[in-house]
Amino acid sequence: MRLVLSCLLLGFGVVPLSMAAPLEVLIKEKGSGVLIEGATVVLDVGEQYGQSSKQGQIRFEEREGVKKIKVLASGYETLSETLKPQQSKITLYLRPLLVESDGLQVSAARLVEKGSKLTLSKAELLQTAGSGGDPLKAITALPGIVAANEGSAEVYMRGSNGNDNITWINHTPVGYLYHFGGFQSTINPALIEDINVFLGGFPVQYGDALGGVVDARLRAPKTDRLHMQFDVSTVSSSFLFEGPVGDQGDGFFVAGRRSYLDLLLSPTAASDLFSDPEEQDPNQVLLVPRFYDLQGLYRHQLKGGYVESYLFAAGDEVALELRGPVRSDPQLAGELHSKVEYQSVGLTWQQRWNAASDSVINLAYLHNKSSVRVGRDENGASFYADVEQKTLHLQPEWRRTLSEGALLTVGVDLNSVQVPLDLYVPRRQTENDVNVDFTSQTKFRVKRELKAQSSDPYVKYRHRWGDNLSTQLELRSSNVSISGGFEAHQISPRLGLEYQLNSDTLLTANWGRYLQQPNGADILEGVGNPALLMQEAEHRILGVERQLSSLYSLKAEVYHKPMKNLVIALDENAPPNNFANKGTGEAVGFDLFLKRKASQGKRGWLSLSWAKSERTNEVTGITRDFSGDQPLTLIVVWGQPFTGRWSRWDWSAKAEVHSGRPYTAVIARHQADPTDINSRWLPEFGQHNAERLPLYRRVDLRLSRDFLFNESKMKFYLDLQNVTFANNIVEYDYGSEYEKIDNPTEISGLSFFPYMGIEMEF
Repeated sequence: MRLVLSCLLLGFGVVPLSMAAPLEVLIKEKGSGVLIEGATVVLDVGEQYGQSSKQGQIRFEEREGVKKIKVLASGYETLSETLKPQQSKITLYLRPLLVESDGLQVSAARLVEKGSKLTLSKAELLQTAGSGGDPLKAITALPGIVAANEGSAEVYMRGSNGNDNITWINHTPVGYLYHFGGFQSTINPALIEDINVFLGGFPVQYGDALGGVVDARLRAPKTDRLHMQFDVSTVSSSFLFEGPVGDQGDGFFVAGRRSYLDLLLSPTAASDLFSDPEEQDPNQVLLVPRFYDLQGLYRHQLKGGYVESYLFAAGDEVALELRGPVRSDPQLAGELHSKVEYQSVGLTWQQRWNAASDSVINLAYLHNKSSVRVGRDENGASFYADVEQKTLHLQPEWRRTLSEGALLTVGVDLNSVQVPLDLYVPRRQTENDVNVDFTSQTKFRVKRELKAQSSDPYVKYRHRWGDNLSTQLELRSSNVSISGGFEAHQISPRLGLEYQLNSDTLLTANWGRYLQQPNGADILEGVGNPALLMQEAEHRILGVERQLSSLYSLKAEVYHKPMKNLVIALDENAPPNNFANKGTGEAVGFDLFLKRKASQGKRGWLSLSWAKSERTNEVTGITRDFSGDQPLTLIVVWGQPFTGRWSRWDWSAKAEVHSGRPYTAVIARHQADPTDINSRWLPEFGQHNAERLPLYRRVDLRLSRDFLFNESKMKFYLDLQNVTFANNIVEYDYGSEYEKIDNPTEISGLSFFPYMGIEMEF
């Protein structure tokens, strides 16, 4: 009896010890290590379950007999895990499901205007084939946008030049958006939150321009823990560090990138790689192209707002020995050395004062610097242009809701600019010029400092009339003064209308007057004409947005953009009679954007544009096609994950076809001195932009996969550009002495190019 009692007591003593051992569970996201709140944790016995706390934790006081644990959370794959005997602590990592994008309306809270605005989510832009994973390059797949050349950093928007567009990053202009060759933008792709593209009819706060706007917003820094990201790609490597500062929600990020083609290739090797084997004396690379960029931001949280301090910087440099023009354009032959850079530092304060009022103030200092050396004069000295631009930019803006459906915005765009410059160059060459013979141009020597001030107040009033109609009235006053004599004081009125025809259909209309200051070189005293006027354009746009189904939406617009007071170069070489506001232009077109909402990993769109753009020289009366006139463009983009065993892989394809660009043919040649058989040959051109390059077509393919580890992840991506090896003609070479007039050499664009990279995130 005593033995039995002892055994019973021992048995009862063991059970409480087993039941007393609690089970602590910690839930994190696989790949990032982020704590997951609200995950449901279920034990396989006793029907015990609970939800994880804000710290991702849950505790079960009893775990007797528990062998398996299951975790369910919205947006994550369900996880089942077997527990080891007597295991009291366990950390479980949930794999995220495919994230659904908000698509076209991802930044609706940031900008309420809808007319001529296209917006894509970060995920859609990052995964677009042909962009190399760069969101700012993917905008060329949108309607109404034409790249000036294949792979070019310059884009035309609805019949306007690249320098007619405005680029903003976080409320402020930047020096330039793309590195040499357009391979990559000057902003780390991982930092982009969203991009708004206004093809026309843009709001008054952006400034004065005839074309459109690219407005990129950088995301806030992650503040849960310190994050590190490293990327190695075909042309560059980058790093990104970000994390919290203190415990009040403040955060920072710092990112940098550098190309390394110059570290892998010597100038001689690069010359052999990029030279045309048919050239007798090819150009020689002296400095392999290289670039860098840097972004830093600190965000301080306030009650009802935040303050961001930031630094953006970039630099590009390349040098060549030009040998090709030695006979046809001898002063252009020689060293070509180009170096450009910019730094932007500033503060942005955004504050919600109460339910009806908020404000945003941006203060920035921008420093742009460019240095170019090209060719040699008769004494062997290089022509050059050394230009700096130091800009102090202040833009306070205040918004107030006056009543339900009535919003008033008031702001002022203030700029003070200093431009030290040192020039020994001919006048600026533009797309208006047919004969760009460098040697015969008059050269100018200028060394001075220009000063400019602008004070541009603006106001806009948005009112909703009932449930269906919204109107927006805008007014901008442009007041510019530049040393040397340029003055401008003009008003730009604008009007927008949105009518909700039914729950699925929105009609839009925009009209406005848009101004743009002439290029600085055109109004420079002693080189150009300081008496030039502001250039003008009128934007007339009608559009419709239609929700075709829960997945598909359609946006279509027709536009007419007449332009006047455009600056053209005259035959006279002597300033100020070499430039005049004697150009006019017109752009008409239709843009269509059919888009599938990104969901379950599937995303895509169809972009169709028809356009006609012309320029008229009012002095000669000649009307010609604009250099950016591309009558028909069709682009189809689609992407989704593979199925089955390859479901972790994602693919994306982009197919594009567009009309050939206009060009001016060389139809004859003559010698500069007919009595000297050794004098150089000069070209005789046909009608300006009267010829067309052949039809352009190209298909790009992108493959990518995320490899998730517990608290880190790796992405592999392969961007295969021009996978069909299409031979697209981008220009014609008439020979070093224009001897190939009857049979010019066809210059092809990008052949097949594999762009690949590996990205690690910790």
